[in-house]
Amino acid sequence: MFLFIFLDGIGVGPDQETNPLANGHFPALNRLCGGPMVSGREIHHDNHLFRPIDASLGIEGLPQSATGQTTLFTGVNGPELEGMHISAFPTQALRDTIAEHSILKQAHEAGYRVAFANAYSPHYWEQAARRRNRHSATTWTNIAAGLPFRDFDDLANGQAVYWDITHEIAGSTYAPELAYVDPVTAGRRLANLTSSHDLVLWETFLPDLSGHRRIDWTPIETLQRIDQMLQGLLDSLPPKATLLITSDHGNLEDPQTKGHTYNPVPLIVWGPGASAFSEVTDLSGVTPTILAYLAQQAGASAPHQ
Repeated sequence: MFLFIFLDGIGVGPDQETNPLANGHFPALNRLCGGPMVSGREIHHDNHLFRPIDASLGIEGLPQSATGQTTLFTGVNGPELEGMHISAFPTQALRDTIAEHSILKQAHEAGYRVAFANAYSPHYWEQAARRRNRHSATTWTNIAAGLPFRDFDDLANGQAVYWDITHEIAGSTYAPELAYVDPVTAGRRLANLTSSHDLVLWETFLPDLSGHRRIDWTPIETLQRIDQMLQGLLDSLPPKATLLITSDHGNLEDPQTKGHTYNPVPLIVWGPGASAFSEVTDLSGVTPTILAYLAQQAGASAPHQ
């Protein structure tokens, strides 16, 4: 059982007053990081890892979403492939890479029980149809695997979690039919999905939207909702499950800018698989290490002849 949580736009910044991660009250995040998520802190235990990892991947320029996420979900160095960091939506070359190397595709084809836990709205598919191919890397990652996309019925049945966690943003704009969900409940739902799958992927781009000032929530308010969700998750996560949390680039940790940062991103691994990630130093190591760990676990549980 493995849960991969992608938090778009969170870096590991310095321990200073302007960094909301250094000064806010976030019990779950602090538990996962051994204190505030700031530079200079690392944890290396058998069942608990926290370390900053590189998001620049050897290419000059600010790390960006399309190339960073492609790297995270494939293990292929996206900025190196393109020769630059590319923002927003994947190019054709990046989409081709995802189509071949998607972590969900590789896991599904290997016979694992795989789920993309995000629900998608009818509004999303209507907008996507007008814009054609303007999907994020995570959406392409699920398309490559040929897995179903969860919808509002799955949300109602507790079998999915929306990107905004509580439905506050969606409910006040394009999906008024969505009822409020407590973030702790959302975390428990992710834990329940993990208990019935070998690999679950879930993303939220709340931190990036907050960092770019595209939503009304302050960084502290955004992180509080994420932290409460993580608290519900940690309280309900099966003991044999491994949780991994990471990001594609920095942003929210530096409210002094509306753009991305050069800061490394967090690699948090909680559970029996933590030690398998001790050698991961940048985004490209996440997918291959997850797949290797799943294979190791499958081999360990296979009956001996």
